[in-house]
Amino acid sequence: MIRRFCILAILLTSTGLCWADKIIMKDGKIYQGRIMGETSRSILISNPPLDPKPRFLELKDVLTIVRESRPAEQPSPEESRFASANIGVSGQVYTSSVFSFSPAPGLYAGGAFRIHPALEVGGEFNLIPNLSGGGLTITDTRNTRSYDSFYAYDGGFSMKLFPFFKRVAWRFEPYATMGYHWNRLVPKGSGDELKGTSLFGGAGVMIPWWKPLYWDLRFLYQHTAYDSIQFLTNEGDLSGVTHDSYILSVGLSYRFL
Repeated sequence: MIRRFCILAILLTSTGLCWADKIIMKDGKIYQGRIMGETSRSILISNPPLDPKPRFLELKDVLTIVRESRPAEQPSPEESRFASANIGVSGQVYTSSVFSFSPAPGLYAGGAFRIHPALEVGGEFNLIPNLSGGGLTITDTRNTRSYDSFYAYDGGFSMKLFPFFKRVAWRFEPYATMGYHWNRLVPKGSGDELKGTSLFGGAGVMIPWWKPLYWDLRFLYQHTAYDSIQFLTNEGDLSGVTHDSYILSVGLSYRFL
């Protein structure tokens, strides 16, 4: 039993030494172990369990440093699963047979969780503080209102698919995205509101900037249909009131957990 233990200890020690760094001093002394760090004046080497005390060696006394290559560390699958918080700005262009909106800027914020290296799910909120040129007129046979200034907001769920998640050497990470949102279009100063839903899809790319911050660039197509309106405190149904929007956004994604 003791013999087996000694053989096992020798094997473990020799395995560690196979990957040992070496520091050869000018006086001929050799230190083996793992180089833990160095400065402009000294170098730190450690060699547990043979020599558990880390040693600082003066570089002026060092003749040669031999750094042994080590096997590449395999990334853990958990490193590709994380939560993120996102914020950014957007610009949208509209096409519609009902509205005549001018291009408008917007803001967005949201969060997501990477449940698999190839899939991220999350939610977000978008705000467009100023829309002009609506050209919308509503009547209930007794009252008629025309609107030409709005703000809009929407929020809901989305997912991102990363088809090239195995390309770990790429600096950028392309993705496809799609989602479903609940939408509100509010004529300013009226108390009225149009309600609807939208489907969107598009593509984007994540680019590392300064870990854990990433640039998030994307282009989306969104189709929105409004099915109800609140008009002078009354609720009414809508039909055929739609618009399409093309959205280009630039944001930052902060990864944590």
